[in-house]
Amino acid sequence: MTILKPGSPVTDSLAPSRAVDRDTTDAAVDPAAMILLAEIAEAGSLTAAARNLGTTQPALSKQLKRLEQALGVPVFERGLRGVQPTEYGAALLPRARTIRSQTRQAMQEVVQLRGRREGAVAIALSHFATIALLPRVMPGFRARWPTVTVRITPPAFQLAGLREGAPDFAVMSLPAEHLGAEYASRAVYATTVVAVVRAGHPLARVRTLAALAQAEWVLPSLESSIATGLTRAFRKARLGAPHCPITCETLTGLETLVAATDLVGALPLEVYQVRAPASGLVRLALDQPIEGPRVAIVRWVDARPTPAAADLEQAFVEAAHRLARGRRQAS
Repeated sequence: MTILKPGSPVTDSLAPSRAVDRDTTDAAVDPAAMILLAEIAEAGSLTAAARNLGTTQPALSKQLKRLEQALGVPVFERGLRGVQPTEYGAALLPRARTIRSQTRQAMQEVVQLRGRREGAVAIALSHFATIALLPRVMPGFRARWPTVTVRITPPAFQLAGLREGAPDFAVMSLPAEHLGAEYASRAVYATTVVAVVRAGHPLARVRTLAALAQAEWVLPSLESSIATGLTRAFRKARLGAPHCPITCETLTGLETLVAATDLVGALPLEVYQVRAPASGLVRLALDQPIEGPRVAIVRWVDARPTPAAADLEQAFVEAAHRLARGRRQAS
């Protein structure tokens, strides 16, 4: 692959104002070449990408050269740490990953529609979804799709990965801000937040939010739905805003901080109930409820899930509804 330097005659001839506008705006780019772009970017080198794809580096270099010639711009540049996308390559990467994901899903859909229970599903789960819903979902799904692999990750707050098919969908708390039109969301559960402290905490027996007005809190983040619900409860009680000097996005980290300090934590009720025996944390019996986040299924609006992904998504919906019915009956 030839690396083009700014200011060279060849590079100037590929400038967007000359080559791209005239020659490439109406040209079709080979989808296979876009998949190649995604593979090289993730591998970090042509050698590694060729090994992953089961081809040779010279063959890969030729394919890449054809892509750059079709586009009229370089998409990679060499560096000390392998190849890095140029500004053009970086701009194309989200689309390249989407094409790759859609191609894989198309093949899996055909296979599954033919009755073969194989393939892969990637999902992003919040702490609530992992603790309260996943145990209710996976036994049945594994029985129905025993040879389908499932990859579970935390929900990325940059949700663009949903467009790229990584993950297929997320089960997460809806953010405080409205999701854009490119996302489809389906609310399936409304949580309640509880305040928790360590055993022996001086505030362990308080019953009102007013008694916590001067307390220091640890929350997942200041922008989280839990923080939004707590702030709303404080304002309703005319207490101003809760003081939160520390944030921690990991559940184990938050529990550890509460157990080791006089910080007050906030967790969804269902998460606390499962985790209490291990964490040893104490729930404060407050007389004012703290509204928790709404849990929703979120996916790219134009996504077409494979049969396995659609089955798993519906299993989460049904598990959330069963959990809600049980909670209403218990109350």
